[in-house]
Amino acid sequence: MHLRALLILLAALGAASAAHGQKLYKWVDKEGRVSYHDQPPPTDDYRVEEKQLGGRARVAVDNEAMAAAAEKSPVVLYAAPRCGSCDTARTYLQKRGIPFTEKNVEGDRKLQEELIKQAGGLAVPTITVGSKVMRGYLESLLEGELDQAGYPRPEEPEKADAADAAETQEAAKADQ
Repeated sequence: MHLRALLILLAALGAASAAHGQKLYKWVDKEGRVSYHDQPPPTDDYRVEEKQLGGRARVAVDNEAMAAAAEKSPVVLYAAPRCGSCDTARTYLQKRGIPFTEKNVEGDRKLQEELIKQAGGLAVPTITVGSKVMRGYLESLLEGELDQAGYPRPEEPEKADAADAAETQEAAKADQ
């Protein structure tokens, strides 16, 4: 029974952590039982720890460089449902802001033939970046291929914040 409650709690936490910037409250009652909620407890019968989840989901990307790279070296993800590595590759591309075409090869004879022609076999995920073909998913390899193709990396949030602060200071000086 405890395992089931733990699994439910972990699923709830996973769903909650997907909501960037939201607060999560850890409630500990008088008996020491711990529970997690998105709102503070209604009474003082609990010890409360407030957690900030995620932070700002801000990504700054050079759109002109992204468009140029996408035109020169389009990205295609050959995938299939129920493919964990396909999901991981898709998530990485989305997180990095890479425009890509996803082709579901399951049950599609034409796409399977296209994949065999591109990669020499039926393996998912297969990712093409321009003329480069990667069978399987290895983040460091994909990252290197995207970098080499000219896809810009998203700006680090700390660097973006520093750039915003510098722009604000420059604007304030110009107004004086």
